[in-house]
Amino acid sequence: MRDLTSAERELIERRRAKLEKFLDERMPVLADFVERLELPDPPLVLIESEKYLPALDQWLRDQVIEASDRGWLLTRLGYFAGEYLVQRLRGCWFLNEGPDTKYFARYVVGRFSGAANRNAMVDPFEIAAEVVDAPPGRSFMKLLRSVDDAVRRA
Repeated sequence: MRDLTSAERELIERRRAKLEKFLDERMPVLADFVERLELPDPPLVLIESEKYLPALDQWLRDQVIEASDRGWLLTRLGYFAGEYLVQRLRGCWFLNEGPDTKYFARYVVGRFSGAANRNAMVDPFEIAAEVVDAPPGRSFMKLLRSVDDAVRRA
């Protein structure tokens, strides 16, 4: 692995300093999101995300997403995608510090014990952006399941 540039070191230090806050924030944000969708037992999304995926997929399918709502929704779907993959593939969230990797300096999920390649990692916010930017008729469930399947086989 190559040495980081000074700008890359600074970026990693800033991201490291914010990691704990990022991880702490995901729990209440996800529970609040599920509550706003009027789904039962919102805190359970943190341990049983798969249970909520069909209802979330149905709600999201034909939503017209305004530019002003994009960031708000992207955050919640990114957290959800990450938790879904962590639970399904038995992994964790972490800061990717590999300078020559696709997701350098991003908060990712990986270290999956349920994947063929234990080095596989996914940026859940990339998944969220793909679904948020898709036209109505989108399927969050199909996208998440295809990522899950790809990671299991990678």
